[in-house]
Amino acid sequence: MTVTLVVDGAVHALPGAVRDDALLVEADALADVTGWHLRDEGLCRGDVCIPRFALDGLEHADGLDLATFARALGRPLAVEPAAALAVLAESPDDQAGAIAAGQAPPFVLPDLDGNPVALADFVGRKKLLLAWSSW
Repeated sequence: MTVTLVVDGAVHALPGAVRDDALLVEADALADVTGWHLRDEGLCRGDVCIPRFALDGLEHADGLDLATFARALGRPLAVEPAAALAVLAESPDDQAGAIAAGQAPPFVLPDLDGNPVALADFVGRKKLLLAWSSW
């Protein structure tokens, strides 16, 4: 089956499976998308490794558990198992500096007609961002 993973603003279709409401993806496919490779010493990207003892529950017969992967990286993950869909957000630690400096992260949202509008469309102009939630 195919698992859809949205990461860093891009949508990827990865080979994987859904088991007990967990999304699993093949290790090589996840490495291609994120740059994190599973090695003997742990989950590594470049010279940085998360040791195996911190990865309890990551490996399954059908692939790597995306929730455990996200927890290990300190990144939020939204999952919809019925749709085999997951969205891996950026680490709050990575965003903290920009937010502290008063900079909004880049985003694209639909306008009232459904056309995509990016924050970057308004570079050099004053902007007012208003957010609302019913909960």
